[in-house]
This record gives sequence, C-alpha cells and structure tokens, in this order.
Amino acid sequence: MKARVLFFFGVVLSASTLSAATYVVPADDVFIRKADAIVIARALHSHAEDSDERGIETVTVFAIEDILKSDGAIRDGFTVRIPGGVLEDEEKKTRFKVIPGAPRFIDGDRVLLFVNRRPDGNYATTDFGLGLFGFSTDNAGRQIVRRTASDITGWDIDGSVHRERVRDAELFMKHIRDVVASRPASAGYVIATEPVDSAPAPPHRSKLRTAPETCSGCTVLQYTLPLYAVGFAPCNSGVTATDKACVENGPGARWPSFPTAVNWNRGSAETNVTNSGSDAINTAFSSWNGDANSNVNYVLTTTTANVNGIFEAADSVNNIVFEKDMSASGIPNYSCAGGVLGLGGVASASSSGQTTVEGQSFYRTTEGDVSMNKGVGACIPASLSVGNFNSSVTHEVGHTLGFRHSDKTRENSDLCTTIATYDCSSSAIMTAVITSGLSAALQTWDASAVARLYPASTLAAPASITATASSSTSVAVTWSAVSGVTDGSTQYQVFRSSDRTNFTQVCTATAPTVTCTDTTALANTSYLYKARASATGAFSVTDVATTTIFTDPTLTTSTKIRAVHLTELRTAVNALRKLANSGVANDFNFTDPSITVNTTKVRAVHINDLRTALDAARSSLSLTSLSYTDPTITAGTTKVRMVHISELRAGVQ
Repeated sequence: MKARVLFFFGVVLSASTLSAATYVVPADDVFIRKADAIVIARALHSHAEDSDERGIETVTVFAIEDILKSDGAIRDGFTVRIPGGVLEDEEKKTRFKVIPGAPRFIDGDRVLLFVNRRPDGNYATTDFGLGLFGFSTDNAGRQIVRRTASDITGWDIDGSVHRERVRDAELFMKHIRDVVASRPASAGYVIATEPVDSAPAPPHRSKLRTAPETCSGCTVLQYTLPLYAVGFAPCNSGVTATDKACVENGPGARWPSFPTAVNWNRGSAETNVTNSGSDAINTAFSSWNGDANSNVNYVLTTTTANVNGIFEAADSVNNIVFEKDMSASGIPNYSCAGGVLGLGGVASASSSGQTTVEGQSFYRTTEGDVSMNKGVGACIPASLSVGNFNSSVTHEVGHTLGFRHSDKTRENSDLCTTIATYDCSSSAIMTAVITSGLSAALQTWDASAVARLYPASTLAAPASITATASSSTSVAVTWSAVSGVTDGSTQYQVFRSSDRTNFTQVCTATAPTVTCTDTTALANTSYLYKARASATGAFSVTDVATTTIFTDPTLTTSTKIRAVHLTELRTAVNALRKLANSGVANDFNFTDPSITVNTTKVRAVHINDLRTALDAARSSLSLTSLSYTDPTITAGTTKVRMVHISELRAGVQ
C-alpha cells in the first residue's frame, strides 16, 4: 500500500464520504461483548492520509487513561483510523470524502471508546459511530456519558425506533467491567429522565414538524450534506458556534450529468431477497428516479463482481456491495442482535467542474458507493423486514445524491427546527432515524429535496447560437436570450466538444449577458458548441467553430486569390473532418497535396475538393447544408472567385 500523508491539522479532525451509517443498535451487553477493547482515552492529534487501497482516511492518536476491556494488544498511543477527510492534491484541486456518521474527535477530548482491531494493527470504533461516547456533567454534578454520534440511523433490535439513552458514567463503567468479567451486572446505570447539562441537546428533545410545507426561505443548498466538517480546514478551530456555522454554510455536492444516466454496478449478491439484491437497488432507484419534478436517472447496468465500497479508494465505479465484510475497517459483521446495516454516500467529489442550481454552486460528484454489511441477509425477514431493508438501501442511495437528513441541520448535530427557514420533517426516507414502514417510498420532504437539487428541465433552450473563432486559441460564443431567466442570478452555461460526443463546460455568463469567450481552445481545431440557461435548461442546437485564423480575413473583389488561402482552408476542413470522425484524424485526399506559394494556381478542382470534403463533414455533424454560388464549377470554364473562398470559410467558422 502506498501511503501519502497530505495534511496535519492543529485539531483532531472529524472524520467524516457524504454519507451516513444505518444501524440496528445492539443492546449494551451485546455491544460490550463485540468490542475488542473498551478504553477511556484522550484524543491527542490527527492527520489525513490518502492510500491507493483505502482512499482518504483520518488517523487519530489517543492516550489511554483507563482500560475497561483489553484485547491484549492495546496500549498507550494507539491509533484509530476512520474513512474520510479533505485533501488538496498536487494540482491544488480539493478532493472530499465526507461521512457525517463517522466519529468526531477534538484535541484533548476525554472519551469512552469501544474499538475493534484492524488487520493492520490500527483500531476503528466498534460499529462506526456507535463506538464513541462523550462525557459531560449534569446540573447536580453527576458525570454522564452518551453517544456523540448525531445521526444514529436505524432501529433497536425489537424493531422500535432507536432513541439514544443517557448513562450514569460511574455506574456504566462498573457495568462494563462486570460484563467483561462475566459477573452479575445491573442495568441501573440508565438515567430514566434525562438531566439538564451543558452539552448540546440530544436529537430527540425537540418536536419536529411532521409535514413540511413549501418553505419560501429554504435554499437548495440546505437540502445537502456539507463537504466541510468541524475539524477540517477551513472549519478547524474546534467545536464552536463559528465552526458549526462554517460547516452549515459550506459547499455541497451533486451529480452534474442528469438526465444523462449515471450507471451503477451491483458488486455482490444479497441473500434472502429477490434477484440477489437487484430488486432492492431498482426499488431505490425507481423511488428517486420517479419524481416527476426532477431529472435523476440512476440505472443499474451491471452485476460485475466488485467488493470496493465506501471504505476503499475511489475506483470510478458506482458500486453497491451486499454482504460487505467491513471487519478490515474495524466494523464487526452484522448479527441479528444488531450492528451496522450499511453505509452509503459520495465516495469522491471534486472542486473542478462545479455546477450552479438556483444561483448556488455545487462541487462535482464523481463517484457514489453503498456498502451493506456482511450478515444482513441472514436476518431477513426474521428481525429485519424486506420493506425496512429496502428503505435502508433507498436512504443510503439518497446520500449518494448528496442529501442531508430531513430532521437535522446540514452540520448535523442539531435538529433543523433550530433554524426557522429550514424545511424539516420527522417522517421521510432521509430522516436520521429511518422511518419504519415506508418500504422505500419517498415522502414529501424527499420529493422536495430531489426536485430542488435535481430539477426537471424547466427553461427553454436558446433559440440560436453562434460560435466564432476570435483567435487561434479563443472562440466567442453568442446565443439568444431565454424567456423566464432571472437577471443577476441565472447563469448561462456553454459547453464544447472536440469529438462530437463528450461536452465540457468552458464558460458561463450571468443573465442578461448572452455571450462568453472560450479561452482554452487549441489552434487549428474544430469544436461544437451548445448553450443552456443554467443546469435546469434545455440545450440549444450546436454550432461549429474552427480556430484557423485566415490570412486576409476580409476578402473583396480586389483581393488576389493566393495559395495560402487554399492551404488554410484545407487545414480548417481537415479539422472539421476530425471532429466529425469522433476526434480521430480523417484528412481528405486533396488534388495537388503540396501547394507551393507563388507557384500553384488555385483551380476549380481545388474548390470542388474542398466543397466535397466540407459537405461530408457538415452532414455527419447534422449541420445546415451550405448553399454555394456557382454550385457547379467546371474546370476551364468557371473562374475561381473570392466568393467561392468566402463561402468555404463560412462553412468551417
């Protein structure tokens, strides 16, 4: 494994891939037994690493205060590895792997850790976010512990919605030691009525709106999970109100390509469900694809064996893995007594190729992954219904689209009712605790989120577009205005292709401006250009531009036809033929292939060759047919004139 240490931050990072874990939360005694070690420890420092095998991980070093359960190997200075982080590569492009469900560590924090040893000798928190408990004090001076994960998504083993309990710290420590030593243990450590303390309110204190209404103050960004996290630059000074606000207002990610399909692979089979899990995937995809007001287009296209999921480095495959062995990452296999059901999210996002929706910019999602834990299938349908299993897959797929939880803020530690302008719901596929009984059906909040982030095309296409080379490396593009755009916020987008198939955004203009310049063109190259009014708009027809700059750009009847006019046209026509041939050179076999300045006379056959080559290229590209002066040019009869040259130039420009 090639490891590259990228960053060292001044505080311990929260390690979080846009995603979250789905759990069936084990009973405490079961959880105590499944952990390899249980310690009271302090976080010392962290750094982010990138490896070819696992991708971005955050490595945190801990000092041990007390060992409640030992695996015989854990000792002071042990390290915990959590997938996720924010890195800047050699080209200064920012890459993200952000998992909101991941444990969050802050320098100096005293924590209760349940950990499992990985094969590489490092540790991971047991069952991901379930293994981290924080200490605090109530108003009576009593020390308490509770899980710090704010997005525990799932059920208790009896099928009821999980509500995290508060524990008396001293009594819980004794209970852990008694269970480890196989002594009689009391459950009296659970505090029935939660005390008031100085720590943030737990998720179930506030009451949510159960049916979201249209929220005039809601921005499209607020429906998404943030790419920043407390502890990551630029939000790296600790858990403060300022840092939480930094995360809350940080960028989100989205797929830029819809309605073009994003293809997925089922990398392995699930047991005790129909079609090895493909039906569950297609149920999830149908839910998100089926919203009439959005343009999501997820397609399950392959079932190629591939076990790479959310814990591995990005491999350019959008993969859903069933029965994923997560033990190498320190997460025990699922048992019917509870544990991690699955993890899903944005495995890779880039700061390059950003798109704009409702005037807000989003980073480009480049890969999504979902991993469902090994052992899940054995519990279907005995302790996990097929409907709730499908909902958990749909929930994780929702995170690959970039959505936050419907009942949480973007920063994810507070209920969204703490912000007046939030669209909140406690009954949705995307609630932090999955709503039982939905059987993968989108609810009102889910439909609002997908319609806002991935709106169906509502803006018409520009009626016309003109692309003209202004230099050998730049092309000026102008299009007609679109009715219904908002001046000052709607951003026109211009795309370019050099192979007639793959288009890349090259410039933008904010309405009412309807022109922009592509400054990244190559000399003597033909491109197709098209434009649209923001990511929601339909594309215009295409226009071609060729970056061949002609000698004597303005031809008159007094301009003498020269060999250079002919050679430049041949260069331009061959560039257009290359574009028509999907970017592969396809030079025409011209008469008199070697043109000599001051020697070769421009003849009728040269004009006919150029017309033949140009017409074939334009026809292949579905461009308008040209109408020529003197449509029949006869050798020895028709005199070659400036108009013949001008018309050919117009056909490639």
